[in-house]
Amino acid sequence: MFTPEKAIRRTNFYTRSIFTVPLVLLLSLLSIVCNGQTLEDYLAKGLKNSPFLKDYSTRLQSQAIDSLKVLAGFKPQIGVAADLMYPPAIGRFAYDSAITNGGYYAALLRVDQPLFFKKIAQIHLQSVFIQKLTTENNLKITETDLKEAITAQYITAYADFSQVQFEKVILTMFKDQQMVLKLLVEQGIYQQTDYLNLTVNITSRSIFGKQAHRQYKNDLAILNLLCGIHDTTTVELKKPDLLVRNSFDISTSPNMVQFKIDSLKNMNEQLLIDLDYRPRFAAFADAGINAVNPRRLPYNLGTSIGLSFTMPLYNGKQRQLEHKKVSLSENTRAQYRSYFENRYQQQKDLLFEQLILTDDLISDIKNQLTGLEKLITLYKIETNKGMVRWLDFLSVVNNYAQTRNELTQSEINRLQIINQLNYLK
Repeated sequence: MFTPEKAIRRTNFYTRSIFTVPLVLLLSLLSIVCNGQTLEDYLAKGLKNSPFLKDYSTRLQSQAIDSLKVLAGFKPQIGVAADLMYPPAIGRFAYDSAITNGGYYAALLRVDQPLFFKKIAQIHLQSVFIQKLTTENNLKITETDLKEAITAQYITAYADFSQVQFEKVILTMFKDQQMVLKLLVEQGIYQQTDYLNLTVNITSRSIFGKQAHRQYKNDLAILNLLCGIHDTTTVELKKPDLLVRNSFDISTSPNMVQFKIDSLKNMNEQLLIDLDYRPRFAAFADAGINAVNPRRLPYNLGTSIGLSFTMPLYNGKQRQLEHKKVSLSENTRAQYRSYFENRYQQQKDLLFEQLILTDDLISDIKNQLTGLEKLITLYKIETNKGMVRWLDFLSVVNNYAQTRNELTQSEINRLQIINQLNYLK
């Protein structure tokens, strides 16, 4: 039975280990990657260049303005209104003068001030605050997804880069052996067919190297695209140093936080529904001209003050229906939350199990490589004396190269698992 703590300990041990390769191969690989680009370089550029993160930052600034707009709506509202109405009489046809008074002329400056609005303002400000929480959480989710995607692509590109470098090392070793074999063939220790066989292997390795380089260029271009980098040059990538850093506290997961925000939103929706049925009071005042006779306009300059009151009494039970609708939304939210909690735990357990199995596989492959390295050393000694068939030596070297590739792939799979664990949400 595995535990996360056990997996983390084993993860940290294997992350610090180096592939078991002959000394000449190891030194060659280390000398190549000493001044390369790191994962942190690409993460920094990706976060800086992301238009999605910039968009969310702009939204947060906009929502800060929304809060000010809510407060401004409860301050005195001042406006100007003007009306000019004259009903002409066409023969015996005209509006009744009792209704029109012969005309209507008004130009007023009006001030409206809501009263007893503190509770209403708080609920509306809460709505804006919940929108801000949602935007901040979406920003965090987007940033997390971007980091995971960049890290995954970097690992893929690094695997290609490692393959390119290893093919160079194997090709160099074959070419060095070609010079030795040529002398042994001239001495009659080995046959010309052995030399031709080695030449064919060198050609094959050269083709493999070109294919690996093409794949590396393609995956590096995808990495640059993710990070918003306009660069087509080939760079050297350093091996990412990944450890399991996630605390796996589900309450801090961005998805779980969103469920909490949605709960607050539903509660606030219930309060907003009730707001429409609360009594509303307002004070108003106006000043200006209000007249029915244009000849008396200079004498109809005045002012007025007053209070207004509104309260709905019945609208076909829409209030109860709206509350029921929000309750259904809350029930759906609770069901999704329960499903997410179970899925989160299952994903975590599965990834840790895969991590342990991968670590065991890496250990077995390294043991196999150790045996192959000893065998290659012995074969080199014996081939110089003509004691073994040259094809056997080539078979051992190719077997070593294949096993080394399997180790690289297992190490890459392990890094991808750690990446998924670190950004599990």
